[in-house]
Amino acid sequence: MSSLWARRVMGVAIILAALLTCVPVFAQTGGLTGKCSGQDAVPLAGYTVLIERTEIRWSSKVKTNKKGEYTYIGLAPGTYKLTLMDPSGKTMFNITNHVGIGDPTQVDFDMGKEINNAKKEQESNPEFQRKRAEEDKEQKTYTGLKQLFDQGQVLYDQKRYIEAAGMFEQALPLAKEKNVPVIMARLAESYGKAAVTETSTDARKQDQDKAFDYYQKALQASPNDPALHNNLGSLYADMGKVTEAQAEFQKAAELNPTGASAYYYNMGVILVNKGKMDEAAVALKKCTDGDPNNANAWYWYGMALLGKAEYKPDGTVVPAPGTLEAFQTYLKLDPKGQWASAAQASLDQLQAKVETVYKAPKKTKK
Repeated sequence: MSSLWARRVMGVAIILAALLTCVPVFAQTGGLTGKCSGQDAVPLAGYTVLIERTEIRWSSKVKTNKKGEYTYIGLAPGTYKLTLMDPSGKTMFNITNHVGIGDPTQVDFDMGKEINNAKKEQESNPEFQRKRAEEDKEQKTYTGLKQLFDQGQVLYDQKRYIEAAGMFEQALPLAKEKNVPVIMARLAESYGKAAVTETSTDARKQDQDKAFDYYQKALQASPNDPALHNNLGSLYADMGKVTEAQAEFQKAAELNPTGASAYYYNMGVILVNKGKMDEAAVALKKCTDGDPNNANAWYWYGMALLGKAEYKPDGTVVPAPGTLEAFQTYLKLDPKGQWASAAQASLDQLQAKVETVYKAPKKTKK
């Protein structure tokens, strides 16, 4: 063999040896590739896949392209935890997978599939099934409660108070927690309204007793509800218990200072009707101080003061301070109101001069 041929053979052998030594280097690595999609198979572009080696402390990241795809090559064989994060860095979910030698391992992130799997796993849990059954039962109960309550409200609005109370009675056993005092309050209001329409004294008293009982129970459950105290005050007034009514209106005003004027108005009108004008004037003054635009309050305030007018020997009427202003304010706020004529007549009377000298009637000529 010539020396030239020998050198060529030797060169080829060296090249082959070099190639043989390079093949294991590339063959000893692997990679990861996959596609990330949302619930509706929409590509998750711009998301980050965090790749962490579980056996050793190593990590790296790769972003998805416009098609939601990612690829990472040159990974040593082993187990890796892949975490999908949205563009803000929030973790969506993770997958652990083994990476072998050779072609990249396919690991897809399918949000829709993962959510469905999680839902199925949750639904198969006995504790979840128990809670679901309780929720279904509560939903049915609430639906029945709402139907009865709505029917009762319709009857109440139609002034069919006894029938309305019957519906609320059926709804009460279905009520829980905060709904209990609400139903009781509606029962109390229904029986209270029914009592006013009763022609029989015994029937009226029975309805009032039921209303009172339900107000007491409602207040036990919700003692700081100003509306309950206000309505109980009205019931007391209907029952002729004026002192108790005043106490309830006052309690309502203390619990709800911003709405106190309405409670003082109720108190004042009831006291006027009971002939307690001094106390009525105090309550109505508080009402007009809190709500200067309440025309009716001004009228009743004037009526409460009207009886305090004095008469001079010459017949001049001296109204109590604030009387004229009360009627004038009412007419200014509501010039065509239901008490406009009465207010004007009161003003005319207060500004007139009463005859104090007796004059014999003139004799007619025959």
